[in-house]
Amino acid sequence: MNTPVLSIQDLSVSFHDQLVVQNLNLRVEKGKTTAIVGESGSGKSVTALAVLGLLPKTAKVTGEIHFENEQLLSLAQRRMRLIRGNKIAMIFQEPMTSLNPVFTVGEQIEDVVRVQKRTSRKASKVKTHQLLEEVGIDERRVHAYPHEFSGGMRQRVMIAMALANEPTLLIADEPTTALDATTARQIVALLIA
Repeated sequence: MNTPVLSIQDLSVSFHDQLVVQNLNLRVEKGKTTAIVGESGSGKSVTALAVLGLLPKTAKVTGEIHFENEQLLSLAQRRMRLIRGNKIAMIFQEPMTSLNPVFTVGEQIEDVVRVQKRTSRKASKVKTHQLLEEVGIDERRVHAYPHEFSGGMRQRVMIAMALANEPTLLIADEPTTALDATTARQIVALLIA
């Protein structure tokens, strides 16, 4: 059996003694798509946030989360920041709260590219235009602000940001919810390519 990219063993998450995730076990193989299915409030997003180390301090997390042979729950924040966004990226469910309203979408994508890949400004601009094109947004919209985009376009910007650094693991929390059926098919094809 192949060594998984991500392995979760006996993960439990609780908030103020309220158990949200209980004894979850999961393996994600390289090159494979794995889905967590459940009703609203069943802990899918909490599990994703636990993998990224983004749960609030009030969360009690037990179990093990291994990514490329590192136990994520025991990593220092500095090391976790190097993994998050670079090796593990996430497309969040609500793009309006994930995008900064005072910066253009282009600036936000460029920042992700520049910080994680340590590229020049010119190279990050080129990559930003390429990413916008890949998710079906006219590159001339690079100077627009999030509030000038529809919900579906904001979602595509989040997808572009998540794909910017070609992560080893991409976590998608309902990435096509705000998209029409045709765009959703195109985005799913892009994500699994």
